[in-house]
Amino acid sequence: MKKRGFTSGVVYLAADALRSMRANAASCALTAVTLGFSLAIFFLFLFIFINLESAVNKWGDKTHIVVYIKDTALKDGVERLRDSARFIPGVKTVEYVSKEKALEELKAELKGHEEIIAGVDVNPLPASFDIRVSPAYTDAQGVASVVGTLKAMSWASDVQYSREWVEKFSAFLRFIELAATAVGVFIAAATVFIISNTIRLTVWARRDEIEVMRLVGATDAYIKIPFFIEGVIQGFIGGVFALGVLTAGRYILLGRMPGYLDFALSLPLDFPELLAALAASGMLMGATASIISTTRFLGN
Repeated sequence: MKKRGFTSGVVYLAADALRSMRANAASCALTAVTLGFSLAIFFLFLFIFINLESAVNKWGDKTHIVVYIKDTALKDGVERLRDSARFIPGVKTVEYVSKEKALEELKAELKGHEEIIAGVDVNPLPASFDIRVSPAYTDAQGVASVVGTLKAMSWASDVQYSREWVEKFSAFLRFIELAATAVGVFIAAATVFIISNTIRLTVWARRDEIEVMRLVGATDAYIKIPFFIEGVIQGFIGGVFALGVLTAGRYILLGRMPGYLDFALSLPLDFPELLAALAASGMLMGATASIISTTRFLGN
């Protein structure tokens, strides 16, 4: 009996929420549209941030270290030396460049000016390892730790890397992360604030109805639940609307952006996943905003 009573109570509250939404269709539509635009802006920023971070990490793959190998160490075998470098923390890949390959690359770079090395009979270039570091080690401190370990190797005659590039890249990466975090937090807070106040206006417009419910003995929880259900429904509608806004906005921006920046607006999610993410986010924000608004209005 208790279960049946609880179920009938939930059904009644849900029906009450739907009746209220029909009676206040204009304000509900405004809330859903506001939430939709807010979600679209937030997700657009989120996608741009994800795509930029991915691009920055790809730039980080350019951070490489060249380790020149002593001629006397080559007799121990290239694979043995490669393994000793490969297992250093922070090392992603190790590519061996033989003396012959190094000379071929030099000749290719000097194409048209071969006379510079025409009189050289003996290959003066050393063999080397071209080492690329893991993404977690692309900052100045991480690269320095890998370089320090490589310099301690008995077979390494010299270690070179672009220290200036690494330091500038590391500083740029920190700036991107801090700026993106600050903007993301601001947009998320602004979204919740806008939605919360929009729903609060809806609650205020129905203050007489709420006062009557209080007079007849309705508990605060009983009053809040219909608004909570409304917030969830409005959030779902807003999420679906956000998908349309995001798709249209992305299409418009792609038509006005240089081609080399198109990557910033690529979607990291498939269409069904994006719809699910927007709908779930809208429902969560709508529910949260409803709880905040009704709690403020009721004073507890």
